[in-house]
Amino acid sequence: MQDQQNENTSLKGKRILVVEDMELNQALARHILESWGCIVFIAANGRLAFQLIQGDRFDLILMDVQMPEMDGVEATRVIRQLPDASKANVPIVAFTANNLNGDREMYLAAGMDDYISKPFDEKRLFQVVLRNLVAGRKEASPAVSAAQIPGNSRGNEEGETKLYDLSMVQSVSEGDPGFLRKMVVLFIKTVPPNVQELVNALETENWDQVRKMAHKLKSTVDSMGINSIREDIRKVEADAKQLQSLDEMPGRIKRIESIINQCIGQLEVEIQ
Repeated sequence: MQDQQNENTSLKGKRILVVEDMELNQALARHILESWGCIVFIAANGRLAFQLIQGDRFDLILMDVQMPEMDGVEATRVIRQLPDASKANVPIVAFTANNLNGDREMYLAAGMDDYISKPFDEKRLFQVVLRNLVAGRKEASPAVSAAQIPGNSRGNEEGETKLYDLSMVQSVSEGDPGFLRKMVVLFIKTVPPNVQELVNALETENWDQVRKMAHKLKSTVDSMGINSIREDIRKVEADAKQLQSLDEMPGRIKRIESIINQCIGQLEVEIQ
């Protein structure tokens, strides 16, 4: 414990750019990093991140992979081409809700140094941030497997009233009820429009948009411990990408919409 406290001190003042389009994930990352004394900046997509890094200096970038405007892979490629070597060589760690064979090679080929699966826990994020700040761009660090991230199997057992499990968010909050409430309010505010976009994409048979929205919802569903639709989200994303089992898609998306709406109702009662 003392060792981690000493390492926390070594992170104080480090300038970290978080590139992430989901507000809930932005808030989680900011809360954790600022608790270590880091100075945190937020960009909602790769294009904004590229603009920021041209005019500022960062010690490390946490880069979401799938975002609007410019995704994380393309943003990394253009950053690596900057004429200023100190900016072009900033350590970049991919945030990803995927953990598929070949992903690590793709991220490394784009110029990323490491990656961590979402949802992330504080201990794993700390290890990834620290090792990349220390190593810089000398060598790529080992990939982080989703199986190593606590919380992927955590959730409510059948028969319980609540459809969500805030254990992961509670662990990050470190007993701060204000932060926990902020996360719940962000979920209630930001997720329904995403669900509606998913439904709209289904109605127009825009399968690429279905895939994108399922991917976007995936880490949020995991972070909030809504385990009853965890596999539905992944199946929708995979099927929309492969254009398979499309006849099952309406039922799965209807279930996703229904469970999330019920969770929102329960959470609204909880924060009253």
